[in-house]
Amino acid sequence: MTLRCVHACALNVNAEAAMGFDAFSANAEDSIFTLCDGANSCPDSGVAARWLSQVMAHADTENLPQQLLSTHAEMCQKFPVTGSTLLRVHAREQDLQLATLGDSFLWLFQKPWRGLAPWRCIDQMPRDVDDKGHPTQLVGSEVCHTLHTRQHPPQGIYCAVLMSDGPGLLTTDQHLKARVSLLGRTEPSAADLDYLCHSLALEARTAGCRDDISVAMVWLKYT
Repeated sequence: MTLRCVHACALNVNAEAAMGFDAFSANAEDSIFTLCDGANSCPDSGVAARWLSQVMAHADTENLPQQLLSTHAEMCQKFPVTGSTLLRVHAREQDLQLATLGDSFLWLFQKPWRGLAPWRCIDQMPRDVDDKGHPTQLVGSEVCHTLHTRQHPPQGIYCAVLMSDGPGLLTTDQHLKARVSLLGRTEPSAADLDYLCHSLALEARTAGCRDDISVAMVWLKYT
């Protein structure tokens, strides 16, 4: 089993003077990628999100829910007035694991039949939101209890798309599929994915998004 992996991220596209409240970490050695969106209402959320994304990019996947709760407790001590979402993609030999908590977005696309068939969305991870669209749980907040995880078989070509809630709310499934479909059967470059990430981010800004805008893509091929 061999794994090819390419990733890119357009991070905090709307941030001006400040660094923004979103954070992205890539553990290329272990093929783990995390995107965290800190609560904009809390001044330490940007720092907390960067800390969380780095910790969870090196967390123990075999015991991920327990690792998350331990990290949550530590985050509450380090950053007592804050909260952050978590999106995580881990490509392993035995499976492709997705994990989410909070109101950010994570889609998984696959190009079946050895890449000969069109891309199709095979999974969209749960979002923790109430009937008004507000997050019902965040890491480091008063409520953090359920980490959503799913596994997919280690075979074929995948593309995971991760978004903070701002651009995610303004991106339709149809338009996202059209963007992903620009990727062919061959391995894309990091510049190719960077172009798609920034295109989606700028389109969300043009559509009126005033939140921090972050879009990441992880292309994977198992052979």
